[in-house]
Amino acid sequence: MPISATQARTQAGQHQHRLQRANATSLRTTRRQRSGVPTTPLHLREVSNQRAVELGAAIRQQLDAQRVARDIGELTDELAVALQARNRQPTGAPSMAMNVHGVCNQITFALMLTTVLPPNTVRAASNPFPAMRATDHTFPPPDAIVPAWPPGARAMQPDMEMAVRTDDPLLGDVPAVVHAASDAALATCLHSPRWCGTALWTGAGVTAFWAAAATAGYLLSRDTARQYTLDTARLLPPLHFNASELDPTQPACTSLGAHVNRLWEKDSALQRSRTQLGTLDHLRSNALLVCQQLAEQMASETDPDTPARVIGDLWSTGMDEAGIEVAGRAPLQPTLDAIAALTDRPALTAWLFDASARGANPLFDFSVLPDQLHPDTNIAYLAQSGLGLPDSAWYGAQDKQELLAGYEQHVARTLVLSGADADAATRLAADIVTLERALAAASEPFAVLAIDDSRFYNPVSPAQAQHHTPHLSWDAFFKAQGLATPERFSLGMPGFFERLDALLASTPLDTWKAYLQFHATDSAAPCLSSTFVDTHDAFHGGLLKGRQAAVPRFARVMGIIQQEAGDALGPAYAQVAFSPQNERHVKAITRQLTAALDNRLQQCDWMDDPSRSQALQKMDAMRIDIGRPPTWPRWGYVGTSRDSFLGNVQAVRAHAQRRNTALLGTPVETGHWKLTPQTVDAYQDSALNRIVIPAALLQPPLFDPSADEALNYGGIGAIIGHEMAHGFDRIGTFADAHGNEMDWLSPYSRQQFEARAAQLRDQITQYGDAGGAVDSNLTLDENLSDLGGLAIALQAMRQATAGTPDPMIDGMTREQRFFANNALIWRMISTSERAELERATNNHAPGSVRADVAASNLPAFARAFNCTPGTPMARLPADQVRFL
Repeated sequence: MPISATQARTQAGQHQHRLQRANATSLRTTRRQRSGVPTTPLHLREVSNQRAVELGAAIRQQLDAQRVARDIGELTDELAVALQARNRQPTGAPSMAMNVHGVCNQITFALMLTTVLPPNTVRAASNPFPAMRATDHTFPPPDAIVPAWPPGARAMQPDMEMAVRTDDPLLGDVPAVVHAASDAALATCLHSPRWCGTALWTGAGVTAFWAAAATAGYLLSRDTARQYTLDTARLLPPLHFNASELDPTQPACTSLGAHVNRLWEKDSALQRSRTQLGTLDHLRSNALLVCQQLAEQMASETDPDTPARVIGDLWSTGMDEAGIEVAGRAPLQPTLDAIAALTDRPALTAWLFDASARGANPLFDFSVLPDQLHPDTNIAYLAQSGLGLPDSAWYGAQDKQELLAGYEQHVARTLVLSGADADAATRLAADIVTLERALAAASEPFAVLAIDDSRFYNPVSPAQAQHHTPHLSWDAFFKAQGLATPERFSLGMPGFFERLDALLASTPLDTWKAYLQFHATDSAAPCLSSTFVDTHDAFHGGLLKGRQAAVPRFARVMGIIQQEAGDALGPAYAQVAFSPQNERHVKAITRQLTAALDNRLQQCDWMDDPSRSQALQKMDAMRIDIGRPPTWPRWGYVGTSRDSFLGNVQAVRAHAQRRNTALLGTPVETGHWKLTPQTVDAYQDSALNRIVIPAALLQPPLFDPSADEALNYGGIGAIIGHEMAHGFDRIGTFADAHGNEMDWLSPYSRQQFEARAAQLRDQITQYGDAGGAVDSNLTLDENLSDLGGLAIALQAMRQATAGTPDPMIDGMTREQRFFANNALIWRMISTSERAELERATNNHAPGSVRADVAASNLPAFARAFNCTPGTPMARLPADQVRFL
């Protein structure tokens, strides 16, 4: 069931407890005066009407047990007064003395009958007791927070909606007739107590009949889910923080990252098949090994469901090395033949439109996503694509010309594999690179797209789109997708589409056919024979990333499965890797983080009151999904088999495209994720005001249920805090509590925010790694969120451990371990080529920078490690940036 009960915020709990205790009598008096009970004896009906409304609302909102119990007590008192008054009043017949406590017991039973029924909808409950804000009461500073509730006491936190598992039919909506019957029973007990027993038996009968029918339907319709197993001996050993790995020659006050990670960096070496290794890579490797075991079990099932069949077919055909070698280019040949058969430009555009329906259009992307201005509805988005290099800026950059020449050679070699002769391939490769240069010149660079998602949003009518692209019929495009042309869709990057339209009309058809031939082959190469795989990896793995040897086959196949059909693996991964105990533990951490965020927003010195109000509303509406999505994607017919790995990948890709396309014009489904549970990543969705923390992140050293709180809050606590802070960064401050695109900061707060952002940007320019400087503008939002998230996590840890002695483990204080484990997250070594690629196409700073920047801006770090003011990790107050 969703957690939607009401409780005071942790920071305000002590004050509210005193307030409630001091005013208990006046509160009850006020309620009775509102009902009219204490001054004049009333008929039972006059009391019960008011109380039935109040209790009905409380039950429907699933308020906490304490509130319901209190209301039952008040109802008992009021009912006693009213019944006694009734017995004294003349009614034309002798009054009968009634057993008040017996009636109250019946009412309690009626309340229980209604309460056990689940709500009709999954929603965050409104809060009838608004949380106290800083404007109402004075709170102690963050470093001195002493919670009034014990750790984890906010189990009924109302503002974080934990969604119900709606994939189980037994938890479906309760029919209105059942609610009506239970409500009628309650009303009868209140209005006519002597008929209460009959009413309760009637309500119970209706409820029992529904429960029996629902159970029977559930048993008949449910899938017999297979229980998958996990052999932990086949996994990597867990990675834990180890104080003995700290480098005493690297003072923490100079660089926390070096203090924690330098010895490991010296002792570690990359395998030839790897381009990067670090803490998060260790977690990814373990998640992949778990998925390998799941794929093996699915491949051996005799009667699999659709997701297991898809995974089993992909795994079996992908690991059939001998069959793939024998097949050679044959699985790709139908696509190559279709391209070769194109005879004119209408046929070319028709092929592109059909490729979009299969999720295989190399020139532009088509997807259905929430409308940025109306985030409750899905609309169509078209966006730029078409390039073989990672960033459009590389085509014109002088320092990338050698790489561009290597790409042209890769194009020629790939064309030869697709059937072209060597001379023609060399000539056509030059033409293809020239064509991509023209497309790149009209494309937005990654550094812009990563920080400005408005570039994807350009809502137009079909007529307006046609004006931009006179040679592309959008009516024909949507018809090819099996859709009616929408009245409005987003033609992102209109300059790109205008240039594409002109190139479709002016570039020779043979060049376009060669372009399509190359990209079809390059995309399919990892699924084909070793010659194709080696050619593909020589450029994409070797030249771009510095890989020196092939990735093991099982890892490559699992990577493809995760990319194309990861959703099908998600339920099984969650089953074996995400226990209920871990879920409860992480949710307890999340509640402490939410309390800390609340307090820090109330004290945020760069927000004025109007902006603070908006920020608190956004926090109140924020939803955090832990471990797995509330609902699993539905898999219809996919068409996989045990015949062809490439054919299976193409079938899954086409199915995913159809599934996404079918969402056009429908309400946004909030239960689905953009990540799978087995993905080592997290995200904050501005359109849905939601944070997603997949199960694969819940591994040591980020999360360990047996570890001390310092390690967990410095690990997963800081990660969740980071995602929370994204709600208030450059992008987050342009999306309100409901995902609507708007600037909710006042002019004053916007100015203050930009000043702090500029100060942090200046700090980042002073950092770099072995490959060069860090782009301080590209990485700004992530650096802001690192800073805010670490501050939130630190305060949450203090709340969770308040009143408990510092265990002083390995001679380190709790806060020293908190900061050290956070630095451990960012441990990483990589090839120079991979580091360069990451700097250009990753909006996160290198790990060595992330380990230092956030901590160096927190005074608590300098106190924890006794740093001298002015040292690199102990910035002077004027140089510190406080974001949240």
